[in-house]
Amino acid sequence: MNMVKRVLDKDRYIFLEKPAMEVYNKEETLRRAQEIDEYINELKTFSLNLEKLIRTQPDKQERSLILNLSLILSSEEKLWEKVLENKRIPFSAFSKLVEEPVFELKKWHDHILSYSILLRGDKYPLMRRYLQYDLKEKEDAFPIDSDAHSGLALKKKGSYAYILTSQGQFMKVKDEGNSIGDVTSGKKARKRLNLLRPLIVLLMASLLLGLVYQNMAGKVDRTIIIRAEGEIKMEFNPMGNLIHISSVNAKGQELIAKSELEEKDIDSVLAEIIEQAYISETIKERDEIIILVSGEFLPEDFFKSGKTRDRILSYQLDCKINNNGSFLYVE
Repeated sequence: MNMVKRVLDKDRYIFLEKPAMEVYNKEETLRRAQEIDEYINELKTFSLNLEKLIRTQPDKQERSLILNLSLILSSEEKLWEKVLENKRIPFSAFSKLVEEPVFELKKWHDHILSYSILLRGDKYPLMRRYLQYDLKEKEDAFPIDSDAHSGLALKKKGSYAYILTSQGQFMKVKDEGNSIGDVTSGKKARKRLNLLRPLIVLLMASLLLGLVYQNMAGKVDRTIIIRAEGEIKMEFNPMGNLIHISSVNAKGQELIAKSELEEKDIDSVLAEIIEQAYISETIKERDEIIILVSGEFLPEDFFKSGKTRDRILSYQLDCKINNNGSFLYVE
């Protein structure tokens, strides 16, 4: 498909700021409404609709580029045949023709096609007449009220109207009660906050965190053994919470049964076991106890504060602590 480059034509026309001046004519309005109906139906054959077109709002410079690309595309017969055949722009061939990156053409694909359909031939003369564009050197500087927007009413939905402005913008505005084909104006509809997606993300994150927590909660990260007259073995998860406690002898099992292990953290569990051992006279003042830690190390300052330290000092116990090969001291 050999075609003459159309690079210079990309910068030929520009949308004008001045609004379209339409004198009300009932017959023309009815014919324009018919054009709009046919136009929307033709958009559907390309899987396009007004809802899709209002989702992205190209700025004036981008709209002028889209305008020129659309005029080029709609005037190239071979390319347009491909468009009709595949219901989309032939990106590679069109990119070479206008020397515009494919990613840029893909970005504005829907707008380029919607303009091309509108501007090709004389199928929609009244709609086309409403668009205000001219050669670039005739650019004006007409001020626009950014709070209210005017355009042809293309579709009505509830209290809103979908419009096409004279500057080529597809917009959704507050409806003022005009009919399809009328020139209407209104404030741009605010985008509804789509809370569904963040809620789904939050739910998925919560489920993931729940699974991670559940997995970690049952995983043994550290084992601590207290030896005195008996021996008690405790297993803790990565969060430092008790997940299992046992003893190989009757004295240890008796201490476990008497202990109130409502708080599952390491410091509370060790302190409760030592306290029950002292109360039951399993250990006495100045007795030796051995604490063996395997797996994850305890912090070096673990026995410098807390409930376990208080019990050891209060009962004047001779405590030897092997922290996975290194020794800790109660100060």
